[in-house]
Amino acid sequence: MRTLDARAIPVAEAARALARSPAALEKPTAVAREVVAQVAREGDAALFALAERFDGVRPARLLLGRDALEEALLRLPLALADALRFAARQIEAFHRPQVPVGYEVSLGSVGSTAGQTPRALDRVGVYVPGGPAGYPSSVLMGVIPAKLAGVREVLVATPPSKVTGLPPDAVLAASSIAGADEVLVAGGAQAIAGMALGTESVRRVDKVVGPGNAYVTAAKLLLADRVGTDGIAGPSEVLVVADASLATEHLAAELLAQAEHDPDAVAIGVVVDDRDLGRVVEAAEARARSFPRSRQILESFARNGWLVKAPSVAYAVDLANLLAPEHVVLGVGQARAYAYAIRNAGCVFLGPSTTAPMGDYSAGTNHVLPTSGSARWRGGLSVRDFVKFVSFLEVREADAGPLAAPASEIARAEGFFAHADALASRVTSQEAVSR
Repeated sequence: MRTLDARAIPVAEAARALARSPAALEKPTAVAREVVAQVAREGDAALFALAERFDGVRPARLLLGRDALEEALLRLPLALADALRFAARQIEAFHRPQVPVGYEVSLGSVGSTAGQTPRALDRVGVYVPGGPAGYPSSVLMGVIPAKLAGVREVLVATPPSKVTGLPPDAVLAASSIAGADEVLVAGGAQAIAGMALGTESVRRVDKVVGPGNAYVTAAKLLLADRVGTDGIAGPSEVLVVADASLATEHLAAELLAQAEHDPDAVAIGVVVDDRDLGRVVEAAEARARSFPRSRQILESFARNGWLVKAPSVAYAVDLANLLAPEHVVLGVGQARAYAYAIRNAGCVFLGPSTTAPMGDYSAGTNHVLPTSGSARWRGGLSVRDFVKFVSFLEVREADAGPLAAPASEIARAEGFFAHADALASRVTSQEAVSR
């Protein structure tokens, strides 16, 4: 883990020092292009063959319905099932206020109106990465907002286990709790292709959401003209701002939690008090060695770990806005005073008692968040990601003239004389629009 004394340098210079290079997607894109083409040609057969190639196992089944999901829930240890149900209730409570409503405005004087009406997407795919136990929390984060939005059908896609040829029970059980309609036993770029293009068994979706590796990201980019996506997902990121109210052990724990995700994860601590950075590094690295994933934590620290000495919380907030990280933890006294100053972040965690993993699992905030600086232009996954707004316009006869006259003028200025003629044809008064 590297250190930086930023007390005497401009915040923009500190941000440049901490910025990471863009992800290299050339190789993943080449592989994903091949995979997409194979799925387009061969359909179900490609999904089976690609699972054997990339996951080392042929799926026992390609699609699992509600019965299989409910059976997995019955097999799950009671404590884990209860924890998932608790998290599901929290996620639903947080996301329910996001459900959008339409609006209507009056035009003219005789009842002409215009407005927008929210329409849920018909069918959505939620991608959930693989792993020894899978990621049941990611199922909840993707499926519950979609169901709240009113999506008719939600398909979860996740890789098979090498042992059973099926996804882990925890993932299937979470799919049952969240209300998913079916599970596609496929991972990687082939899962994205199957959902976007459709196969003999898999009906295509309108949008794909959920985190994934570089091959999943590449497939999303390649298929962006065929299916909606939730943006590019990169390695996990955290920026922790610490003053004297955040103990060194808690600062270290926060950095470790993000570094545990992946060797490419980014963990940055910004210290605004007088504690020694070297001791923080020692505490974090010593604690890392006690965890099963210690090797990848230490690799993450070596690649992308930073401890920064900053002159003030305000400086740290400016640094966060320039870096636009996935998670910002304001482990400072009076954290709420700075909350609205953070403009660019996926999620902001306020105060020394709030840790980012609470948002990952049980608090209800969504953990599918923008990474790689994309928090500058988008937020975390929400109900709104599963809704489109359809505009409507109704013009009564008496209001046609006042609306058509300026429209006709603009149409002619742009060279669209057929537009102007269509406007004129709707006007009963010849004084409203001259042909």
